[in-house]
Amino acid sequence: MSIIRKTSRDGRHKFERFEDLESGLIYRRIYCGFSWPFTAKPGFICVLAEDFKPDYSLPHSPRHLRILDEFESSNLEALHRRCRQIKEEYSLKKILGIDDTPLYEIWNRSKRPDEKIYLTRPYDFEKITLNLISQLVRRRTEKIYKTLHFGDQSRLPSYLSALTPEEIEEKDITIYPAIAAFGYCISEMELRSPVKRSGGWKRRNRGAMVI
Repeated sequence: MSIIRKTSRDGRHKFERFEDLESGLIYRRIYCGFSWPFTAKPGFICVLAEDFKPDYSLPHSPRHLRILDEFESSNLEALHRRCRQIKEEYSLKKILGIDDTPLYEIWNRSKRPDEKIYLTRPYDFEKITLNLISQLVRRRTEKIYKTLHFGDQSRLPSYLSALTPEEIEEKDITIYPAIAAFGYCISEMELRSPVKRSGGWKRRNRGAMVI
């Protein structure tokens, strides 16, 4: 897959879009989430995209979310290599993940500066729980208003359906690497606004405030 990132402006706001050169599909946002292996559970990488155009056939005109890529492995080198490939394939500037673990230092050890993968903490990381993710999935997978699409090859539905109510209430999300990686992406979609004010607009307003 080959995706390029473009920036557009609408008045004082700046928008990004991602164009798939092979399929012609356009996405408004693409996020990659990464979660470390935990005991016998392999580490997981997830790529989640948001359609550029709203679906006006549904109430409130939501945008559909789609899983574009998944990868899991217990091998840190394989995970590091796949993250590098994904950043290039999807024109991504960052990988969402947790960097306060000794595994992070091992992960980048002996790598050249241009080879290192730096992780960015997800938005409002402390609020990302199994309950939050399960509620977001439930809201987006109702039959009438389905706006979350895993695809036929995704392993995420089986991981999500295996959770018990007790686990959702009591366990930390990082114990479940696949759900954590996906959770970082979908919470970023839901909690962070994609719209940015352009630098030029800010400068004009600072000048106006001085006057």
